[in-house]
Amino acid sequence: MDTDQISNCTLCGNKSECFKHLSKKELNITDKGKVEIHFKRKEIIAKQGAFASHVMYIKKGLVKQYIEGSTGHDDVIINFFPAGQIIGLSSLYGKSTFDYSVSAVDESVLCLININIIRDLIKENGVFSTMIIQKMSETTNYAYHQLYDLTNRQLNGRLARALLYLAKDVFKKRKFNMSLSRKDLADFTGMSTMSAIRVLKGFIGEGIISDENGTMEILNIDALENIMRTG
Repeated sequence: MDTDQISNCTLCGNKSECFKHLSKKELNITDKGKVEIHFKRKEIIAKQGAFASHVMYIKKGLVKQYIEGSTGHDDVIINFFPAGQIIGLSSLYGKSTFDYSVSAVDESVLCLININIIRDLIKENGVFSTMIIQKMSETTNYAYHQLYDLTNRQLNGRLARALLYLAKDVFKKRKFNMSLSRKDLADFTGMSTMSAIRVLKGFIGEGIISDENGTMEILNIDALENIMRTG
């Protein structure tokens, strides 16, 4: 983990949409209350149960948010977040500790912003607060759908939805470097690693996806969407 406080919020070209609505004065305040940190692959960014002193903006890379399993139980991955996303908003007015852990899937750069500064900005800037609420609503709605899928879809349907979500919302293309492990996919879809591998092999055998040298491509998106709907 390396810290880098050279980057200034007023000059940053990778701002979240929320922060684009802050004035120069507000950005300067934000800059004084943040630290930019580089995380290596698999490095822990936030620990479940730790004090939530900041929100996390992903400037570069890919991270996963998960609930740690108790002894003998697997972790449950809640979501994957690419660059441009914010994590930790649920702690703004809720519990003072993180209910989940966050770790880097790829080498990542995050800006950790003092939570009290975000609270002050919400009070002072109406447009900013509206966009923060929208972000929180999107996260909540996603959690509802994820819960439904894990309890109602069969294995094929769960994995089909996960692959479509990764292509459309995380990597934003049908052909992408699959940096997630098979265990990550299993923890994300509520199945064993062996089951995830078996379903993936089935999709490959049917020509729905390809997976070569770490690069995955969705070859037949219609078939995958049909499996998601009916699985």
